[in-house]
Amino acid sequence: MSPPINTRHLRRLLGVVLAVALASTLTALVRPAPAAAAPGDLILNGTFDNGSTQPWWTRLASTSTTVNAGQLRVRTSATVGKPVWEDLVGHFEFGVTAAQPYRLQFDATADVSRSLRVSVSRADTPFTSAVDQNVALTPTMRRFTFDFTSPFGDPKAVLLFHLGGQASSTVRFDNISLTPLAVNPATDPILYWNGVLLSTYQALDLPPTSSSREAAILHAAMHDAAVSVTGVGNPYRVRVPVSYPGTMDNVVAPSLHAAIDRAAYDVLTALYGGQGQSYTQALAGAVALRPSGVNAAEVARGDTVGAAAATANLQARANDGSGNNTPYQLDAVPGSWRPTNGKAAVSPNWGLVTPFALTSGRQFRPGLPAGATEYTDLLGKQEYRDQVQEIRDYGGQTSSLRTPEQTQIAFFWANDLRGTYKPPGQLFSHTRIVSEQRQLGILANARLFGLVALALADAAIAAWDAKYQTPIDLWRPVTAIEAMGDPGWQPLSQDRAGVPYTPAFPAYISGHATFAGAWSAVMKRFFGTDAIAFDATTDDPHAEGVVRHMSGFDHAAEENALSRIYLGVHYRFDADAGLATGRSVGAYVYANRLRP
Repeated sequence: MSPPINTRHLRRLLGVVLAVALASTLTALVRPAPAAAAPGDLILNGTFDNGSTQPWWTRLASTSTTVNAGQLRVRTSATVGKPVWEDLVGHFEFGVTAAQPYRLQFDATADVSRSLRVSVSRADTPFTSAVDQNVALTPTMRRFTFDFTSPFGDPKAVLLFHLGGQASSTVRFDNISLTPLAVNPATDPILYWNGVLLSTYQALDLPPTSSSREAAILHAAMHDAAVSVTGVGNPYRVRVPVSYPGTMDNVVAPSLHAAIDRAAYDVLTALYGGQGQSYTQALAGAVALRPSGVNAAEVARGDTVGAAAATANLQARANDGSGNNTPYQLDAVPGSWRPTNGKAAVSPNWGLVTPFALTSGRQFRPGLPAGATEYTDLLGKQEYRDQVQEIRDYGGQTSSLRTPEQTQIAFFWANDLRGTYKPPGQLFSHTRIVSEQRQLGILANARLFGLVALALADAAIAAWDAKYQTPIDLWRPVTAIEAMGDPGWQPLSQDRAGVPYTPAFPAYISGHATFAGAWSAVMKRFFGTDAIAFDATTDDPHAEGVVRHMSGFDHAAEENALSRIYLGVHYRFDADAGLATGRSVGAYVYANRLRP
């Protein structure tokens, strides 16, 4: 992308502008003032209805501008063989915001067919452009529209029409505007790729452990790509250097959308390509959502940044212990976990995985259930017996005490089955609902989803540490109640065919509750309040179409935790300790990662 002018020329030009200011003051009574921009429009006097050429300027003295019939008439001199920025018509000093979407529109015609280059650029080095496009002018007036997302913020940007490198001609402009666009969730690449991730969850039967890890890698890479392009915020793993090589005619800023898209595509392909998942069509869909003002050079540089962000985040997790498949050894004593539904222990070593933000999986390890020291001590406690009885009364398939709403709550938060987006997916879905409600932009979503993903990943590590790495690997209610002499009792939890189902890992602490606590802690801190109501949705087949109104993030987290009691798969101390652990994890992640 060519810069508008070098620093020396720019300062000389500004000096001319200042010199002209006095003369402009003396003629103010006979010369109309520039028209104000329309609301939201950054361009002054883009319609030329008052007959003034101000504040538009030209670079060459041989180029003349007049207003005729409400249009800016520009007579250019011959600059064949010279750079396109040799002759310019421009508008100085309006601000653009990094990652903000804009729409540039203008009408233009020329007395002879010719090309025109239009850019919105920095006014000083590096002369990078937020939009840089070539258009073909003909003797017929045509409207040109370019949508773009600024890859940088600059309080003194400049709109330039590059007229050089051509034979002399007369060019006319009218209805020039540059307006910020409202946030459009449908074109946000962070939301788009999170949706692709959730579709992957639905396609593969993934445990919440690995799925949360993979989400953290994905969102950390997208966040790092966005931070690298815009320079706004602090990266998680890497700030990819964004230099501006080339001559003054070839200074290229990376596309924000392309950088995020490439980071996401590369991470998902690396993580799931070996499991039969292809993201070629997903990438094509992302490309179709990019703003029209992005050119090929910007895309190429964005690809480079995104690929580097993906590589850095993937490499950082290459030896994090997630591949440890050491078989689980049963404690084989009363109170200890044993397989349910004939399934082996899921992710028994996950508590040893290197966290994303925590110092270790045991950093916020809760005390043992009911304050016990070991299995015999636990089984002898009245609190334990009371909690088993609570599940027996409220969590069974044929419970007469559980209310219809409690049954709905149980299934609403479940999402344990193959084909659902699983517990992390539901929390990502709720994050999106709130994001759209609050009209967050790309950078805010990159940080919010990055924080949520890191917190959920570390919540899984913390929960699985408590499940497997402590003296009590607690048996599930179905096993406990059978040991109490009721082998016919079955939990409300069931698969799609109605067969009773209990997740295949120890009860204490609840993974759902830990995820929920981490999520609510991040959300409250990000938005600065808990008092954000939203309508929550689910993917569970036993609660299809159900929407539950949440008064805030804590309400959602607490209902999520309680749902496991009504479902018959967790005790109350599982839920309570899970919430507390998750909230500590979420608070720590928010305080220590992805700072603005």
